[in-house]
Amino acid sequence: MSKIVATGSYLPANYYSNTDLINKYAIDSSHEWIQQRSGIEGRYLAIDDESVGDIAIKAGQNLLSKLNHDISKEISFIVVASMSSFSPTPSLANQVQAALGATNAWAVDINAACSGFIMALELANQVSRNYSNGYTLVIGAEKMSNILNFEDRSTAVLFGDGAGAVLIKNDGQQLKGYQHYLATASDEALSIHLKRQEEKFFLTMLGRDVFNFVNRTVVNSLQDFIEIHQLSFDYLICHQANQRLLDIFAKKLKISMVKIPSNIKDVANTSAGSIPILIDQMVTDNLLKLDGTQKVILSGFGGGLSWGHLYFEI
Repeated sequence: MSKIVATGSYLPANYYSNTDLINKYAIDSSHEWIQQRSGIEGRYLAIDDESVGDIAIKAGQNLLSKLNHDISKEISFIVVASMSSFSPTPSLANQVQAALGATNAWAVDINAACSGFIMALELANQVSRNYSNGYTLVIGAEKMSNILNFEDRSTAVLFGDGAGAVLIKNDGQQLKGYQHYLATASDEALSIHLKRQEEKFFLTMLGRDVFNFVNRTVVNSLQDFIEIHQLSFDYLICHQANQRLLDIFAKKLKISMVKIPSNIKDVANTSAGSIPILIDQMVTDNLLKLDGTQKVILSGFGGGLSWGHLYFEI
């Protein structure tokens, strides 16, 4: 079976607590208001000249630095998920390929907003079945500060920058025990939307609509996914959008919060980066062993609208 053999991540050097962010951008809010409504206490923001490509590359470099030998030439495929890049070509994945020296890989980007890493991992899993050796690199990378209007407190306080990466060792088969459910639907209300204002694009969100979408559609979809496949699992690793949403997952699905890890307090919502960043932190903290003995469900949801759930042994 193909399997995940290494993880990596990157968070920019600049950390902003809620109070730091409020003071820097004169946001009409408070630490208590942000923390109570989202669970967020801080986030990492990239410097102005740090691109999404730079962030993705640093996550890939961090992953490779953990291996005991250079496997860059053995990478067959690179896929990078992002919604915040303004560099259509060369693609982010192409930039990663060049920086890592993965000269034998082909590379593509994918954009499914906060579901991006789920969609990218699905693609990677399918591609991995076509290779009996080598590796597949999957990255979720965002510079959400690229698309934030810091005068809009409904979005500016919720997001952060960063990237996470996983490396799949190909074995001509899919990940062990793999099950998937992926979906998209029209967002006629434009509840999650990149809106052009003068010379820039800014993210806008209708908070109540997004909350209802997750509460009514995503949670029910996940419950069906678990029941149809009769899944038992060690961890449900969700997109880190809002701590209150994670609490709803636990309550509705009757799952202990011990099984629903969270890092949103410290990194905020990093969109396509959130799940792989959390996975890498769990590996670092020895919660995930990468020895094939643990079962996980990954659940991503966001703009599109899009959502999806993956199950495999890690």
